[in-house]
Amino acid sequence: MEYSGFMLALGGVLPCLGLGLFCYLLRLLLEFKEDSCSGQDPQYVRDINRKLNLNNVETERDIL
Repeated sequence: MEYSGFMLALGGVLPCLGLGLFCYLLRLLLEFKEDSCSGQDPQYVRDINRKLNLNNVETERDIL
């Protein structure tokens, strides 16, 4: 039984795509864990807090 060229191409391309997707998702997971494990807030959170403090904005967090 012979395989067509299309089936052989799919057999070579699909595992590569799957491996690439796995590596990408693994990298995202590791970056997420690294960000969440560090005790510091991300830069955008620090910027927002600084702007709120400069403008004397009262938030729900301040009320509690």
